[in-house]
Amino acid sequence: HQSGFTFLQTFPPSYFLEIFDDEEYDCRTPDGWLSLGTSDGHSDHKPIPAKALLPNADHASSDATLCQSVDYSWHLVGVLHYSLEKHQYLVQKVLQRSGYTDTNKSQIPTPKILKPIFYWVPRIRLLFSGEDPRIFVERIQFALNHRALTEARLFQQLAVDCMPRTPSLSSDSLQRIKALALSTPGLRCETSVKSRLTAEEIKLEYDCIMNRVIFEQLTKDDLKDFLHFTLPPKEHTLAPLKGRIKPLFINTLYQGWGPL
Repeated sequence: HQSGFTFLQTFPPSYFLEIFDDEEYDCRTPDGWLSLGTSDGHSDHKPIPAKALLPNADHASSDATLCQSVDYSWHLVGVLHYSLEKHQYLVQKVLQRSGYTDTNKSQIPTPKILKPIFYWVPRIRLLFSGEDPRIFVERIQFALNHRALTEARLFQQLAVDCMPRTPSLSSDSLQRIKALALSTPGLRCETSVKSRLTAEEIKLEYDCIMNRVIFEQLTKDDLKDFLHFTLPPKEHTLAPLKGRIKPLFINTLYQGWGPL
């Protein structure tokens, strides 16, 4: 819930969450995080401790792309590298070795050598140990809200485009709009082809606006059939109190081209 908007996610999301990630939440750049693994006088790079959302099955694909049929959980990892092309971090999963030690510590089982597991993960699924987890939660919540809002707007636009066309703009109204538009000095010299295309765009915009009004009213009246969908908030554009108009240039008889 954000800015009075609520979206009931009854269908699987269509877009990956990292598309809507806001990098302004990050307190360091990728190079800044990786530099924490180096020390003065040493060329060795140590893994950066973190937690990553990874598949529970170790035999999953190394790209760790989210899939509905795979179980995921947060695992301890070490961050090794960052790819500028993928915009992802290369992490190595910390393997938890199973074993026991008796009271006298006389029998210690030989640990099994396990093959290291690497994954490429986006930043939204990687929590560094050196960052504030509360800010990270806000980052995830922002991405979730932004994705839900975007999908709601896309669904609304798709529904409006698929609706049958209502009685379109009358020819008298269209001619009046065209006459007012062509009375502008910058549009007087428009050709017939441009004028026809402009008229088609006006009719198309009118049809879309009318269908959008019908769709919004329908979703408000029929809550049972549109239970999974809530209209996104309208974007209100405020008109400025003051504005400037670019000067018009005219060709005078004695002064040549100059401002009007």
